[in-house]
Amino acid sequence: MTSIRLTVFLLLILAVLAVVGTVAAPNIYYQVWFLAPLGLLALNLLACLVEGLPQAVRKTSRPFTGEMALTLPERGRFTWPEETKAPDLAQEALRRELGRPRRKILDNKEVFFYSRGRLRPLGPYLVHLGLVLVLAGGIVGKFWGVEGRMLLQPGLPVSSIELDDRKTRPLAFQVQLDRFQVFYYEEGGGTPKEFRSDLTIFEEGEEKGRFICRVNEPVVFGGFTFYQSSYGVMPEGAVPVQVTRGDKRQTLELLMRRWAPLPESDLQFMLVRVEANLQGYGPAVQLAYRSGTAHPQIIWLLQKQPEWADPRGGFKVALGPLNLQYYSVLQVKQDPGVWWVYTGFILLLAGMYIAFFRPSQRWAVVLQRGKGGRWDGRLLGASPRGRETFAIHTERLLARLQGGAS
Repeated sequence: MTSIRLTVFLLLILAVLAVVGTVAAPNIYYQVWFLAPLGLLALNLLACLVEGLPQAVRKTSRPFTGEMALTLPERGRFTWPEETKAPDLAQEALRRELGRPRRKILDNKEVFFYSRGRLRPLGPYLVHLGLVLVLAGGIVGKFWGVEGRMLLQPGLPVSSIELDDRKTRPLAFQVQLDRFQVFYYEEGGGTPKEFRSDLTIFEEGEEKGRFICRVNEPVVFGGFTFYQSSYGVMPEGAVPVQVTRGDKRQTLELLMRRWAPLPESDLQFMLVRVEANLQGYGPAVQLAYRSGTAHPQIIWLLQKQPEWADPRGGFKVALGPLNLQYYSVLQVKQDPGVWWVYTGFILLLAGMYIAFFRPSQRWAVVLQRGKGGRWDGRLLGASPRGRETFAIHTERLLARLQGGAS
């Protein structure tokens, strides 16, 4: 279960299944074919954690001592005159190049030692733990989270959301649309530039706050997040339409998606669609009409140009007063796994930084009296990773020491 080959094999399987799910079968993400390798990957990561984390913790908890510093490989030698304040100069050289060192006297030797990257062994395991939390958060969000939509009309509080399976879920509070606004580009052919919903939220009849919901600026309340998803317009009541045949004029009250027969004829009319600004031409409605069981015909009537005539059918249609109101559609989510995912990403970033940018590096400067009372010094050091950086620091530090720490 700790094999890297198993990890690569599972990642390849998940990549193939993700392509299949994206292109052809989105429901595969909820099937055993996807969840099984995902679960095995989580077990693989957990097995690596159980096996390696205790050893990594022991490594990081083991202090770097003066005795350990004396076992480091030698990187260079230098000598200073007898009258030199060698301990002060060695300490200052290390401080200026690396950081504040520690000092210890061992067998008449002055040992100054410094280390960095002590937590490096923990880096890979923080990455493993972060991945496990991300996977767990995704599964928790998918199976125990809530995702649906809410359609709001001005002034009508709504206390439930419609889920993706057409079921409804009640909320412990009410959301009311106070005002909906759409702003269009001046030369965009009716393209919306921005749309926003002004909301008031009530709980047990008490106002809890007023919020503005825009695209990319969601509203969070009661553990739910509300996103501005879409909008539309609807007529306030039925839409009056006048149909003229010869000298006879009749009025129909049309409702959305309902056929209305014209008295004393075989004609039928239906309101199909309503637009607040049809390609920059203003409010408009789309009507369907048919004669008997014939195939329906589609026409548009603009509020600015409300009449349309059918020369073959011998009738005219005129749009009556059109009173429209906006409605807003909010996407609603509750994801109990989101903090698991956030925590996992933080651990991922921390683990990668520790593993790749804080390699374990150790240095030591050893001083002792030589012939004639002079100071003989040695520079020791080791770094299993990050050798280029280690070599640069070592070269500069040795130059300082050989130059008398000037």
